[in-house]
Amino acid sequence: YAAMGIMFSVDDANVEVTDEEQKILDDFFNSLDWDTVDSDPKVAEVPYGNLMMLVNMKDRWVYKVSVTTPPCAQYVYWNVLRTIYPLRQSVLDKFKNQLKRTPGLDQTGNWREI
Repeated sequence: YAAMGIMFSVDDANVEVTDEEQKILDDFFNSLDWDTVDSDPKVAEVPYGNLMMLVNMKDRWVYKVSVTTPPCAQYVYWNVLRTIYPLRQSVLDKFKNQLKRTPGLDQTGNWREI
């Protein structure tokens, strides 16, 4: 198994993007279903192909770790890109609103204790 980590920042992106590349980023985030409140949501297919073609896959950290759900036996290769891509404030606000849907997550974040 493999996982991809792409970093985004409203203020501290370390790459300039063209208008065309910004449209790819905008289209990706606009494709997410931000308004679903169903307790058992059916997630639509997310069109991330153009986003993956945009990102710099050559400059990354790779490490092998176990998954975080019991029994934690399966390994996952994490690929974390070093490039930090720009994120619009409106998108960050949507992510923050998602955290508010679960009591306390907007204060603590989405993490697990070791």
